[in-house]
Amino acid sequence: MADKRKRAYYTKAQITKGLLTDGGQWMFMDGTEYKGQYHTYTTGEVFTQSAFVNGVSKTLIPYIDLESVSKLGVDFAKNFEYDSIKTVTVKESSTPNPAVVQPTDKDRINGYMLRYYASKVNDDNIIEITKDDMGKSNTPEGLDINLYKIFSLRWKVSGPMNDVLDSYGNIKESGIIDTNIRTITLKSETYPALKDYIANNYTEFS
Repeated sequence: MADKRKRAYYTKAQITKGLLTDGGQWMFMDGTEYKGQYHTYTTGEVFTQSAFVNGVSKTLIPYIDLESVSKLGVDFAKNFEYDSIKTVTVKESSTPNPAVVQPTDKDRINGYMLRYYASKVNDDNIIEITKDDMGKSNTPEGLDINLYKIFSLRWKVSGPMNDVLDSYGNIKESGIIDTNIRTITLKSETYPALKDYIANNYTEFS
């Protein structure tokens, strides 16, 4: 049976491709050490090949020198498989799905919308979530706040593209680009990966 990923779809920000190990880092479920190309996901999954190839890529787990611990008399291959199953179950229940957000008509009239994000505490990757996801955080149906830092920001969606200044150089009307740059710059002091996630797309939804 081919190894499968937890999800059918991942954003580019959730995948790190083209990694290489010379050994001592990853192994197969049967305990065989792996050397070669691999790729990882923010969900904690690790697979062989530089990018996922259905039917070819195999699941990898952290390497342990089985020879050095063989005297313990434990079937480590079975234990690793069991531990992997347990890990998948836990992570699936607390892994956010990428949200496709859109401003409402009311947002466009007001000029702003609220955007919501989750940042995994151990790797700082950013993913956009819904308001509903944020409201369910730290509940059995939502994200575990021990695993994810959750935050929101105010995103400008209508108005002039750039700040409109008066004769004294003061901002008379805030522009979409300039306002969103200021917002991201300030928020990135706490969440540095946010700038990469936004990728200079300061006019999104405008």
